[in-house]
Amino acid sequence: MKNLFTLISLSLIAAFFLGACKQTPDDYSIDPGLEYFPLEVGKFIVYEVDSTIFDPNGDSMIFSSKTFVKEEIIDTLSDNNDNLLYKIEHFERAADSLPWVIKKVLTESIQDNQGIRTEDNLRFIKLTFPVKKSTTWDGNIHFNDGLIVTVEGETLEMFKGWKYRVTQVNEPLTIGSFQFDETTTVEEANNENLIELRRSTAIYSKGIGLVYRELWILDTQCIDDCIGKPWEEKAEKGFILKQTILNHN
Repeated sequence: MKNLFTLISLSLIAAFFLGACKQTPDDYSIDPGLEYFPLEVGKFIVYEVDSTIFDPNGDSMIFSSKTFVKEEIIDTLSDNNDNLLYKIEHFERAADSLPWVIKKVLTESIQDNQGIRTEDNLRFIKLTFPVKKSTTWDGNIHFNDGLIVTVEGETLEMFKGWKYRVTQVNEPLTIGSFQFDETTTVEEANNENLIELRRSTAIYSKGIGLVYRELWILDTQCIDDCIGKPWEEKAEKGFILKQTILNHN
């Protein structure tokens, strides 16, 4: 009888420990952040773009302009590797009372956990998934970062020294007239020396996409006489661009 009692007791103890060690299903899963790069036919975003151009050969060293930009996903297609691409028409107009004029067509896609934008024959990796703070990558890996870009007749190595890095994730932010509950900020470039400034920041909102972008692409040869001067005063060529969302669906 004692042996039977001992056997039952040992069985109960074993069952207790087996039950205690049994793993329960883990329902937690990481949000990859794909909503920061939404792709859907019919989706559009309208931006106001403020540009400041530095042109040493122009009538004025500095001139500013305002442009309205609309990007709309109109169709899908497949590339040579059978990847799904979303076709986007890019429209511009100088005032909101004028008709939209199509300027170019580009594509966006999600491939290998990367948000890809192909524009002007350049392939950019705009985001990587899952979206995590401090993640870094070479967003311009598909082309030479020494590529020469011409702005008002002046040549610039626009993409020199770019390094993409996520600086903020899922943060509330007010941009223009919008209050966004969740935004992610990507520092695309932050590189400066005595004669060059390359600074680019992009902000994305969940379910919308890009809601703000700011670029400072400036060069100067003014060194000794310009120590301590801000770039707005010493820049001799290049541009400052600020792109802010106005409307979306």
